[in-house]
Amino acid sequence: MSKNAKRAYVSILGALGVIILLVGIFTELDLTIGLIVAIACWIGSGILGRYWGVKKKKD
Repeated sequence: MSKNAKRAYVSILGALGVIILLVGIFTELDLTIGLIVAIACWIGSGILGRYWGVKKKKD
């Protein structure tokens, strides 16, 4: 798998965390559940990025 594909998977997982957090805030879903799942997604994307050797771009 190429570096760009790995970076895309890590970015999608991070974005999924943001979406879940927003769903938890703006819907009937409990905020704490949304926050816990979002943090789990962000930690998972960090671990996956470190494992695959994908580093964030510095602007």
